[in-house]
Amino acid sequence: MGSYNYYKMLGFFNRKFKISEREPPPDVRDAFSQYAVNGPHMNAEQLARFLVEYQGEEGRTADDAAEIIQKIHHRRQHLAKHNHLYLDLDGFFEYLFQDDLNGPLNTQVSNDMSAPLQHYFIYTGHNSYLTGNQLSSRCSEKPIIRALERGVRGIELDLWPNSAKDNIHVLHGRTLTTPVTLYKCLESIKNHAFVKSPYPVIITLEDHLTPELHSKAAEMLTEVLGEMLYYPESGCLEELPSPEELKHRILLSTKAPKEYLESRQQNEKEAPASPSGKESSEDESSVKETTENEGERINSGPGEECSEASTSQPGGTECPEAEKTNAEQRDCVEAEKTNAEQLDRVEAEKTNASEAEKTNASETEKTNAEQQDRVEAEKTNAEQQDRVEAEKTDAEQHDRGEAEKKTDAEQQDRGEAEKTDAETQDSERAKNDPGDEGGDASTQSALRSGGTEYKRLIAIRAGKAKQGVRQALTTAQEKVKRLSLNEGDLEKAAASFGTDVIRFTQKSILRVFPKGTRVTSSNFKPMLGWMHGAQMVAFNMQGYGKSLWLMHGMFRANGGCGYVKKPQFLIERGPEDEVFDPKVAVVPLKFTLKVTVYLGDGWRLDFSHTHFDAFSPPDFYTKLFIVGAPADCAKRKTRIIEDDWGPIWGEEFEFPLTVPEMALLRIEVREYDMSEKDDFGGQTCLPVSELRPGIRSVPLHDKKGEKLKSVRLLMRFQFI
Repeated sequence: MGSYNYYKMLGFFNRKFKISEREPPPDVRDAFSQYAVNGPHMNAEQLARFLVEYQGEEGRTADDAAEIIQKIHHRRQHLAKHNHLYLDLDGFFEYLFQDDLNGPLNTQVSNDMSAPLQHYFIYTGHNSYLTGNQLSSRCSEKPIIRALERGVRGIELDLWPNSAKDNIHVLHGRTLTTPVTLYKCLESIKNHAFVKSPYPVIITLEDHLTPELHSKAAEMLTEVLGEMLYYPESGCLEELPSPEELKHRILLSTKAPKEYLESRQQNEKEAPASPSGKESSEDESSVKETTENEGERINSGPGEECSEASTSQPGGTECPEAEKTNAEQRDCVEAEKTNAEQLDRVEAEKTNASEAEKTNASETEKTNAEQQDRVEAEKTNAEQQDRVEAEKTDAEQHDRGEAEKKTDAEQQDRGEAEKTDAETQDSERAKNDPGDEGGDASTQSALRSGGTEYKRLIAIRAGKAKQGVRQALTTAQEKVKRLSLNEGDLEKAAASFGTDVIRFTQKSILRVFPKGTRVTSSNFKPMLGWMHGAQMVAFNMQGYGKSLWLMHGMFRANGGCGYVKKPQFLIERGPEDEVFDPKVAVVPLKFTLKVTVYLGDGWRLDFSHTHFDAFSPPDFYTKLFIVGAPADCAKRKTRIIEDDWGPIWGEEFEFPLTVPEMALLRIEVREYDMSEKDDFGGQTCLPVSELRPGIRSVPLHDKKGEKLKSVRLLMRFQFI
């Protein structure tokens, strides 16, 4: 008799709709009859012939077909007790509708993975630690884990000092985002980097650290990542290795500390500063600031606005002795007043409030520390001890209640004092305490040592468009580098000198990231970057929308390993050194993609019966889009099937393609609504170059890209 859905109308009577049973479309019946030789059953040999000839699956054997038959019998529970090695028409149709057995894409790596890294598109995230919007969401290691498990190979971390300047936080700078420690992020990367794919993970660092924390970052990276961390022994890479060579390795990409310090010094000389008193971050960048860590000022970081995370690292500072009295501190101050310069500072101190007294005392210690190195080498051990005692007392006062109010000057002074040769009992504490860049020789040596170790770990150096984007793209490079542009800069570059962009990407890596106004974590259209060879088109993976669906679709290719080989026209040059130009290229028709949309099913299992319409079953239709080269872009739409949970369309569409290597087939199901916006019924995106011909089961996904449990379309793909 069949099943029915009931819908209440006007609160007192029901409308009854019959649920149609899923039946094989005519093409499925014809294929079964052809390969079963008009018999009622299809055996393993006949199924193997169907797979090779009709579905284009070369190399399939009767053993493969027998395994498929057994799986179908197992899933059709009423036949589980039977061990027949054949399928009837219903079993054959059931097989064709199983997306894990008969999906539209190959699930194995199919590209050549031995080419240099710059010859691949890389699945890349932007601000990978954010759980939501760019301004006030929480930072966590969980989005990093989700991205890696999806196959993302490019992870971005923004590094900032914490409020005490003694640990490293990951957060979106100068926003209300709450931080997560670098240690947690690195642990998560280590544990999940190769769950989905064995190919290398690239960590791009937006570096806002003090020189002292570079040493700590280097120590943390080597401790956590260990043998996974890849870096060249001889310095910067002249040629990038291949993904195959870098299996199960993690690479760092950022600017070297020396470049960072030079950028900082240059920015300090520039005037006036930005109206807000803060320098622009990557998300606010123009041509001038195209790399992630563009000269941010160390001492104005956001860490002061955020509490330090509970995770701590070994080797913290020791607390000063509690029993040191105020009298001892006064004795030390009196002894230091003999110097004329110190006396002037003390006189100035008397006009200030008690808070200024603490700062002035610290300045006095800094002066004595400098004088000790230069002119007071013969000071007595007693005077040195007084200064040590005074410093410890002062540090105790700050550590016990006013750590968050410490000024940058106090931190710098304490770092210098701790690094003097005489104060040997504080040497261990000096390893972790922030210090001044302008300190004595031992301080400078320590900073250089930390910066050198950090620099040594950088596998792919990030560059900077100091003289403009075109200059950065066209300047001859002896060694590979990475350049970052925001989406606006890429659009301008593509419009004005697109071939220069492609030439650059044949040797080095180009990263494109969303503009700073995308505070809701939306994304831009990625195809422009891919058409110009940009390897790392960085997306907000925690967002959703049509652009993100395209990103998911591109990296379903090549077995979902996170690396997709670029087409040859983006890698090679012509006989006169010319490169592909997306704007003017006239490419002949390669082939036509013929798509047949047979039917859909599964919505009534994944949605409530009133989800789409409170008074009747849904009215589904399917939209098809080709996204790629401008000449290939197209849109088609099926008719609307009214009041049916299992719509049967049976419609064919043709898409002529000139650049099929870059084409994506986007599929979206909508439910027609006469009075409001049409409801969303599922979507997917598939790379045309990797579509398997034949009749295929196409699973649909929700708006965030998560696969729906039961919703599928039965489609056929032909290349003519």
